[in-house]
Amino acid sequence: MPAYRRAAAIGTVVLAIAAGLVAVSPAADAADPCYSERQPTGPLGLPSGAGCDDTVPPETTIDSPTLSTPWLRSTSVTIAFHGAHPDADTDAIGYECQFYDSVSAPTTWQSCTSPFTQEGLTENGATPYTFRVRAVDTLDDAHDLTTDAWPYTGSTDAPDHDQTPAQLMFTVDATAPNTFGFLRTSYPDESGFDGPMLVEPSAQLRLQSTQGTSYRCSLNGKAVACNDGLTTLRNLTPGGKRFSAAAVDPAGNVDPSPFVQEFFVPRNLALGDADRASRGDWRRFRDPGGFGGDYLETSTYGAVLSFPVRNVREIQLLAPAGPQLGRVEIRVGRGRWYPVDLHSKDPAKLKVYAVRDAISGLLAGTLQVRVASHGKPVRVDAVSAR
Repeated sequence: MPAYRRAAAIGTVVLAIAAGLVAVSPAADAADPCYSERQPTGPLGLPSGAGCDDTVPPETTIDSPTLSTPWLRSTSVTIAFHGAHPDADTDAIGYECQFYDSVSAPTTWQSCTSPFTQEGLTENGATPYTFRVRAVDTLDDAHDLTTDAWPYTGSTDAPDHDQTPAQLMFTVDATAPNTFGFLRTSYPDESGFDGPMLVEPSAQLRLQSTQGTSYRCSLNGKAVACNDGLTTLRNLTPGGKRFSAAAVDPAGNVDPSPFVQEFFVPRNLALGDADRASRGDWRRFRDPGGFGGDYLETSTYGAVLSFPVRNVREIQLLAPAGPQLGRVEIRVGRGRWYPVDLHSKDPAKLKVYAVRDAISGLLAGTLQVRVASHGKPVRVDAVSAR
C-alpha cells in the first residue's frame, strides 16, 4: 500500500475511535485485574478503550493506641493508622474519619490524616467514644465510571473506600481513685494509734475506695492479697509491720497516695524460748483466748524464757491474770529487773502489762522473762519489745 494510503487509513481509524465507531480492547490483558479506573488513552490523548471498575479498595489498620481494656486513661487521644492495597494497585491512599460519642454513627465522613488527635475528652461519659477510619483510593474515587468513563457500559461503580473501616471504642477515665481504710483489730495501747500493738498474730483491715473494688496491697513491701471490704492478714511474724493499699479503678488508674497502716506484732512465747536449765519446767497449753491460741505455764521459781532484742524502748507482757497466779520479772541484758504481778481478783485470759514505757532509753541484748514467785503457777503468753 502506498505511503499516502497508509497514512489516510491510520487517520480514518483514529477518527473512528474518536467517534465511537470502533471498539478497542484495554491495554491490559482481559484476565488481569483492574487496578485503576482512569480511562486508557491513545498516543494523541484520545480515549482508546472503556474504563474498568477497580472493585478491590484499600484496607485500613489502626496502629496505636493499643488498649487492653475499653478505657483510656487520658482526656486527649492521638490515633495513628495506615492503609494499604491488598493487590498490585499503586494509587495514592487518602483517609476519611468519624469521631463521635453518640449512640448512632454520623452519616458523613471527614477527610483526615494520621495521626488523628482529639483533646478535651469528657470522663466517664454515658456513651463510649468511637473513632472510625477508612482508607480511600483517591484516584479511583475521583472517577464515577457510570458518568465519565466513556464508553463504560456497567450500571454501577464499586466503592473505592474500605467497606470495613478500622474502629476504636473507649471510655475516658483519667482520674485516679482515693483509698480509705482502718485497722479493725482491737488493740490496748490507744496512745500508739499510728502503730498500735496487736493482741493476736492476725490483723483485720477494712478497705474502700471512690472507684472500683480492686486494690494493690503490700505488707512490708511484699505483695499480699486484699479485697474490698474486710481483709484479714493471718499468721503474722513478730515485729513492726507496714500495710499499704492502693485502689485501682476499672480503667487501671492507681491511687498515687495509698492508705497506709502501721502496727506491731508481739512475739508469741514458745517452749523453744526456755533456757537450757528450765526446758523441762515449762508446759504449753492451748487456749483460744490466748495470743496465738496458747500460753506457757510453770510453777518453778527461777524458770527463764529468753530471746535476743536490739534497739528497744517499750516492753509489754501479754499474759493471763487471776487470783492464783504468781509473779515474773523482765530485763534486757544486764539491766534492771522489772517486776510484773500476774495476781488479780479479776481473771482475764489475756491482759497487757506495761513493763517499760516508750520514752525510756534504748536497750539491746537478751530479753529474759524469769519466774519470781514460789509455789504459784505463772502463765505467760507473748512479749512486745519495740
